[in-house]
Amino acid sequence: MQCQRCQCEMDPDEAREHAGLTLCEDCYMEALSPARTCDPWATYTARRLTEQEPTLNPAQQAILDCIDREGPVSPERLSEATGLDQVALQREIAALRHMELVRGAPRPGGKRVILRFDAVDPAS
Repeated sequence: MQCQRCQCEMDPDEAREHAGLTLCEDCYMEALSPARTCDPWATYTARRLTEQEPTLNPAQQAILDCIDREGPVSPERLSEATGLDQVALQREIAALRHMELVRGAPRPGGKRVILRFDAVDPAS
């Protein structure tokens, strides 16, 4: 059996139904709980936690290291530099945004870049 979103092979007993699609567990969880970068409660909670020394996982640290090395970077470049797929990258960026460590900035043509939260955007 195949997931209708990511096309991975799965056992029939692992299949989940959502919005008329047969999904693997990972796609099902992503459909039920998508990453949200604009979440005031998560930002409030993360700010309180980061008043202590923030604890970052290796993926979050790799994202920050890439931004520190290269400046504002596209999500595609971050994905390439960290080895994370787009879904995992969005989750990590959302967590970093809640900690007020990174933010997004628009670019022409509907593109966007990720930069440090307190950085001055050279394009603005």
